[in-house]
Amino acid sequence: MDYGTIAGIDGPVSRIIFGTDRLWSRRQPWLPVPGRERRAFSLLDRAFELGCNTFDTARTYRDGERTLGAWIRTRRIRDDVVVISKGGHPHGSGRPRLSASDVSHDLHASLKALGTDSIDLYLLHYDDPTADVEPVMERLDRHIAEGKIGVIGTSNWAHQRVADANAMAAHNGLNPFAASSVQFSLADWTAPPWPGAVTLGGREQQAAREWYSTRGLSVLAWSSLARGFFSDHYDPTNTDENAVSRWCATYFDTEENLARRERALVFARENGVTVARVALAYVLRHPLHVFAIVGCTTEAKLADDVGATSLELDEATLRWLDGNASSR
Repeated sequence: MDYGTIAGIDGPVSRIIFGTDRLWSRRQPWLPVPGRERRAFSLLDRAFELGCNTFDTARTYRDGERTLGAWIRTRRIRDDVVVISKGGHPHGSGRPRLSASDVSHDLHASLKALGTDSIDLYLLHYDDPTADVEPVMERLDRHIAEGKIGVIGTSNWAHQRVADANAMAAHNGLNPFAASSVQFSLADWTAPPWPGAVTLGGREQQAAREWYSTRGLSVLAWSSLARGFFSDHYDPTNTDENAVSRWCATYFDTEENLARRERALVFARENGVTVARVALAYVLRHPLHVFAIVGCTTEAKLADDVGATSLELDEATLRWLDGNASSR
């Protein structure tokens, strides 16, 4: 496992972050399903054994917070892990939820579900470009002073909004955003899969990537494998075969992406690794301060993803995989 740092967090942060969006073990918040909980705990145990000390969850991830929190308490490892959670998601309400009161409401709900006194990195899940961010930053600053949050960041915010918020925070003596979670992978999407989702992929985001590179702000890449585009589940010749193929065909099935996938397959065969490991290594070796969030449901897949941290890709290979060079 490779480790990095996020400003304001003491200790190392694993470059592979375990995402809990598909981790659930309860039909009701107060009623774990024993078999499911055992499987979830076993997967979390394996992640920790492999060196994953950082876990990403959110209010909207079914019972992800409760399952993660129960595992941490059972194993008595709160001081050994970094917990990331998110609030401020619209929750299907049809209205933005980026206000001081919404942030406090979701934060306290997350603390209760996790069963912890503090969250190491708290992210605002979605932006409302029309909202005044100053009162939200002031409320987050208060929660940091209370010890309920370690550091703060954003999820699915355009880099201009992050820049403006941090400039305002610096002017007013408030804590700035230390990290930003956005979609980033070897494949570029054709459209956001959810309203308000933000990517760093594609030619249109060149300025955003340069901004992150020069600022050194930590990037937490979600959907770092393009939701299965770089997996055996996706068959570009039969896009109706399964849900993964249908998803990939909708959001990633372009000539450029298929060519990237084919080059990744070539490199994988030459080096005796999986195409997923190559695609994930591309994200980790990109000249951004990147951490990759992966959502695994099997120990074998998790071990393969962690293996990407030891797969070296030089600059020439990165450019070739992306299609910016004709050869390695």
